[in-house]
Amino acid sequence: RLSPAAFSRFFRRAVGKTFQSYLTDLRLSEACRQLLETGRTITEIAFDVGFGNLSNFNRSFRISRGMAPGEFRRQALAPTQAPGRNRC
Repeated sequence: RLSPAAFSRFFRRAVGKTFQSYLTDLRLSEACRQLLETGRTITEIAFDVGFGNLSNFNRSFRISRGMAPGEFRRQALAPTQAPGRNRC
């Protein structure tokens, strides 16, 4: 059985990032998919992927993707979008 600290060290060595950072990346990737493939609101998506509040989701999304979730959706779904842009 691993202690939380031992698990954290093991995970970081194996994956190259902390467990929390890895989990956030997974959540944001799923949020990107839902933003592109569904018509659900940003709030619904944020809570669905596991963020506890909208503010934290928006901040994390902006840091990771360089833009707000709504802007990501608008650019990705724009008819004149250049190929390969806004990938998750």
